[in-house]
Amino acid sequence: MTLADIEAHGVIGAGGAGFPTHVKLKAAPDTVIVNAAECEPLLHKDMELILHCSEEVLRGLDAVMHITGARDAIIGIKAKHTREIEILHSRTQKNTRVVPIEDVYPAGDEITLIYMTTGRVVRPGALPMSVGCVVLNVETLYNIGTDAPVVEKFIAVAGAVESPATVKVPVGISFAEVLSRFRITTSQYVVRSGGLMMGAVEYDLTESISKRTGALIVLPSDHYCVTMYERFKTDHDTDRIAKAGCDQCSFCTEFCPRYLLGQPVRPEIAMRNRMFTREDQPMIFPGNLSCCECNLCTMYACPEGLDPKGAAVIEKRLSREQNLRWTGNDTGVHPMYDYRKVPTQKLKQRLDVLKFADEGPLTALTFDPPLVCIPLGQHAGDRAEPVVHEGEAVKKYDLIAKAGGMISSNVHASITGKVRKVSKEQIHIERA
Repeated sequence: MTLADIEAHGVIGAGGAGFPTHVKLKAAPDTVIVNAAECEPLLHKDMELILHCSEEVLRGLDAVMHITGARDAIIGIKAKHTREIEILHSRTQKNTRVVPIEDVYPAGDEITLIYMTTGRVVRPGALPMSVGCVVLNVETLYNIGTDAPVVEKFIAVAGAVESPATVKVPVGISFAEVLSRFRITTSQYVVRSGGLMMGAVEYDLTESISKRTGALIVLPSDHYCVTMYERFKTDHDTDRIAKAGCDQCSFCTEFCPRYLLGQPVRPEIAMRNRMFTREDQPMIFPGNLSCCECNLCTMYACPEGLDPKGAAVIEKRLSREQNLRWTGNDTGVHPMYDYRKVPTQKLKQRLDVLKFADEGPLTALTFDPPLVCIPLGQHAGDRAEPVVHEGEAVKKYDLIAKAGGMISSNVHASITGKVRKVSKEQIHIERA
């Protein structure tokens, strides 16, 4: 398997970021880190892949080691996953170490994971390659290991459903069609895709599953998380409530995982800037460009129920618009780092999700949608450019859109059928 194969197959970061994998693998790291932390509450997708598809995952890892020339591999996985660790120990080679880590959030942040598994500290604004590392998600490696175009996605369905599960679905199937196979246990609900902490509320369930969708979490409409999501739907909401309620306690910063690793992320400064800024003269702190948007400050740390993460995201956008960069130094790992980690169980308690079954077995449900709507911008970078026309017959795995730039990815048909619509955003295929 070659780098050209990975590019041709349209492999992207399946953990949510969606960065084209062939671009990432042009680096020459000394260490490849497998991100098996899976720290979003209620998700079990990656562990199910290790339990049932470890051969493909490890085949993908071997290919990455060969392509990059890395001499070592580390699998960062939470120590609580004893069955999965046993499987990995029995099947890995000498140059691969399984490193058990604590059950904390956000262990899956790549900067945090690098430190937890290697002790290396990534400086502000730098990439993992600056410390000789490349980080890849479990499902990304599975997709490399299958050596075929990526046309299906593993999805965790969790929350207010009778039987939470991990299922494999065709890319382009709608959220509604996936959820139709599950018994939802509440009459009024909201769906969060991706994860409770870093996902998005899906207001239109006719939207499509993409190669970067990781979960569909069903929540009662009056749930704590939903209240928080709704409270800060817009930048104006974040601004307005910051001006009214922030008392500058700095809990948001003191719990920030990037700040604790010496990065200049200061959510409390972002909040202060929102409190006192004028719309025509915004105050900006470019250190917040290093915010990983884990949402810990908003959903866990803030005692007032405000939105420091939203304030930091506003600052990231304003900094980029004005071409600002952080020019200061990092402060080194905080002396209280080991004492400020947030246990996943405490986070679940705070999010009020202990009431939901925390499981997600891989379940062999068959999904045969009559129509798929495949996004052309489902990856980071430029949209893919269509190479098919309306009325054209296509087979599953056929190339339907070619990478549209240096940072882009190929897109393939997820079912066999006829192309019904081609636009800049999507290609619709009707099943034959």
